[in-house]
Parts: sequence; C-alpha cells; structure tokens
Amino acid sequence: MAKKPAPAIEPEDWSDEEAGFLPPLEPPTPVRDPKDLRPHTRQLTDLLRARFPKRWVGVEIGTLPLRCEDDLFSDFINLGDGLGVRLDYDPNEPDRVLWISAGNRDFGGEPVDFPRDSEACRGLMLTDEETTELLDYLEEEMTG
Repeated sequence: MAKKPAPAIEPEDWSDEEAGFLPPLEPPTPVRDPKDLRPHTRQLTDLLRARFPKRWVGVEIGTLPLRCEDDLFSDFINLGDGLGVRLDYDPNEPDRVLWISAGNRDFGGEPVDFPRDSEACRGLMLTDEETTELLDYLEEEMTG
C-alpha cells in the first residue's frame, strides 16, 4: 500500500514559536562614511548626496553570509521615506554589481531597474543616460 504524501506546510501554518528559527529582519544601521562602501555603492552615494543633500539618510550595507540561499546581497542608499536605490551584488564576487534598482520600499509603486548581469554591462556602473533616468525618476518620486 502506497503512502499518501504529506500536505505541504505553508508559512501561515507556523506559530510564532515554530517560525522563530529565523530572527526577524531588521534593516542594518545606515552607514554615513563613504569610505566603508563598495565602489559602485560609493559612486552612487557620492552622486545622490550631492544631488539630494537634505534627503540623504545613509547606506544600509549588505553583509555575508546570507541568511538563506534566496536572500539578496544588497546595499540600500536611503533617501528617506522609503525612497532609495538598491544595488544587488554577487555573493561570490562581492564587488560585482548585478542589478541597480530605485524605488520606494515602503509604499511600492513602479521601480526603475538597471540590470547589470548581461555580458554587455556585466558589473559596470550606470551610463550617463541611465544616470539621468535614475535622477529624473528620484526627483519625480520626491515631488510626487
């Protein structure tokens, strides 16, 4: 006689105690000293601090090891009120940027994305046109 497969356990089926094996996610404390940043993050931080000095909060630096395989290894340049720029890095090559995205992590909305994982732009910083698009997007989000 064949055994019946056990039903899948969904996260909402877990009690708080059972789900306690993962600590709650807390954003890292923002870093304000650019010398502590990866090169791509530092370059964008310098640009955004100069362009939006009153909005700049700091940078939340991603750290290794990741909590789980699906976690992103990311830095977040915080411009306040949830608005910012996220840089996703390769966990195996921590200085190689894979994706740059701007948006509002608190209120959602449509982000602007700049993939850096194709061969044409692998690990490269934003072009002048992409930088203009990023700054225009952030200004639009700030003025609403």
